[in-house]
Amino acid sequence: MRRWSARRAGASLIDVAVGAAVLSIMLIPAMKMMGESSTRIAHVGLQDALLFEAERAIETTRMSLCDVTAFDSASATIDAAVSDNPVTDGRTRVEFVTDPDIAGLLTIIATAYQDTNGNRRLDSGEPQQVLQTQWSRP
Repeated sequence: MRRWSARRAGASLIDVAVGAAVLSIMLIPAMKMMGESSTRIAHVGLQDALLFEAERAIETTRMSLCDVTAFDSASATIDAAVSDNPVTDGRTRVEFVTDPDIAGLLTIIATAYQDTNGNRRLDSGEPQQVLQTQWSRP
């Protein structure tokens, strides 16, 4: 009969257990980083959607200001809800600032924000994107 020697090739049960413990210790920070990166990706996606809405509000406003009477009467703040974007509770606010030095020059400030508390106002701490452009009288 053949006898087993004490020197055999391969890993023992202790080697496998130690390797599994080291591997699991290394995976804990990696799993934490994966969770943080998914949170950052969601935040970047929200900021991108808000930036798109601010740009769309500016372009819509610029198109409506091509009419001289609309341009001359542009002085109020326009606040609107966002309806066709995946941003929940999204709103846009467009403000007009006339230039005191240059006649016929209007500054358009568009703010897109996520109204998390539903009060239809931009509060501190709510995600927002602001774009600004200037438009002259047609």
